[in-house]
Amino acid sequence: MFGPLPPLYRMLVVVTALVVGLLSGVWLVQVMDAPALIAAGIGWGLLAGLLLNFVLLHDFHHRPRAVRVRRH
Repeated sequence: MFGPLPPLYRMLVVVTALVVGLLSGVWLVQVMDAPALIAAGIGWGLLAGLLLNFVLLHDFHHRPRAVRVRRH
């Protein structure tokens, strides 16, 4: 989606998405009033962050690769 990013910006996108996912999991547990589920909320939040990273940084445009032809 974002295309080729420099490594620093790519790392910033990864960290930001993981933090947002983690905080959303913690927030969800707080809203549900179940403090015993804080570890599950953090786990689901990190999973959501990882999926968000994949969607944001993966290049979904498939480009044909050049095929090497050997002639004997």
